[in-house]
Amino acid sequence: MNFDFIIVGGGAHGCAVAYELARSGAGNIAVIERESIAHEASGGFGKRGVRANGRDLRELPLMREAYELWPSLEEELGGETGYERTGGVYLVEGDARTGHRGLSAIDARVRTQNGLGIPTERWERDRLQQSYPGVSSSVKAAIHTPMDGVSSQEMTTHAYASAARSLGVEFFENTSVTALETDSDGTVLAVHTDKEERLRVRRSVLLANNAGAPALVSHAFGVELPVWTIYPQALLLRAERPANIPMLTAHDSKPLSVKVLPDDVIMLSGGWRGHLPPQARRGATVEENIAGNIQTLETVFPDLGALEILAADASRAETSTVDEIPVIGPVAKNAFVATGWSGHGWALVPSVAKRLSATMCTQRLDSGLDAFSPKRFGAASAPFERGSHA
Repeated sequence: MNFDFIIVGGGAHGCAVAYELARSGAGNIAVIERESIAHEASGGFGKRGVRANGRDLRELPLMREAYELWPSLEEELGGETGYERTGGVYLVEGDARTGHRGLSAIDARVRTQNGLGIPTERWERDRLQQSYPGVSSSVKAAIHTPMDGVSSQEMTTHAYASAARSLGVEFFENTSVTALETDSDGTVLAVHTDKEERLRVRRSVLLANNAGAPALVSHAFGVELPVWTIYPQALLLRAERPANIPMLTAHDSKPLSVKVLPDDVIMLSGGWRGHLPPQARRGATVEENIAGNIQTLETVFPDLGALEILAADASRAETSTVDEIPVIGPVAKNAFVATGWSGHGWALVPSVAKRLSATMCTQRLDSGLDAFSPKRFGAASAPFERGSHA
């Protein structure tokens, strides 16, 4: 079988790039997924943050674009995304005892985010209490970003996949990639699967299989990416008393991220991790980390009362990088990688997909992706002409 473009990985980014390639009429496209669509980090319960607040500055131009794309994505794809523009806040307790944040950093952060096109404002305690009457008295201020929101990662991934299928993209689910066949200069000629299929590549390949991408890059091209696998923890809780938490809420100095879902269900995360048990293929929760996450919530929102655990999950593999921003770009003449999302690359899906699909079509590296190139680690990759906005 011959394809112009082959994408390895049926998560949000792989399905979104497939859709953008098909929408542009780029040619025959295949998506290969080891399990089923949205099986790993792009699936699971609840919703995730669509946020600029607290994000690495290098990601803010992409986030600014994503802000404009998210509201109309359901209509464009013809499927639900669960997107809501709730607004978002970062809670700040006081002057930092260690690190580089705290009250003294708020004005600089607000000014910088505004300068990069992200509407941001400082809330003092009295303004904060209007929206968060139950917040701890230790919280003195907040950074508010009115354009932040939430969306369902699983619904959005399936919406992209369905839209891609309707445009002729072929999906190979429950199929593993066993090898990339290359010629002497590293050009990918074909993708081999565990079904003994040889899928020939006419133009380019994208390795968007997240936790599986670094090994494929290493084996095929000898490039070692500084990326590793993590298992983020997420909880669903029900509080004894109503949660006055109206927005996507995080904390400046504590590992806390909170969203209130329908029926007053609290989704709780914030950087806590599970682990991979010996001989297991899926991650598992760690009891002390569940307890720590809940204790942090109780400290910041003491009026919630008793908390009932409805669900706890750390089964889905995610990847992190040494500088905590994604790795997006060429690793060989016609091979690209998209990995290392560090738990927050989700919100960038609509903007990254447009730019990455254009890069794959034109062989001109989109300037908006330049900061995320593997070259920043000294990783060898084919020379690319730097392009402009996709």
